[in-house]
Amino acid sequence: MKIKTLKEREKEHLKEVLEKTGWDVEKAARLLQIPLSRVRRKISEHGLKKPDLL
Repeated sequence: MKIKTLKEREKEHLKEVLEKTGWDVEKAARLLQIPLSRVRRKISEHGLKKPDLL
């Protein structure tokens, strides 16, 4: 069993919340109860990108 790092878990959780909110970053920040600036910084740190719509 592989143990994930806190950074890996953070990235997965942030991605999941962003997907559930339709990439509404402000809503994600409210749900996560952290400042919008921190959500934006974490998106950048983890290299997350909003998926292109088909």
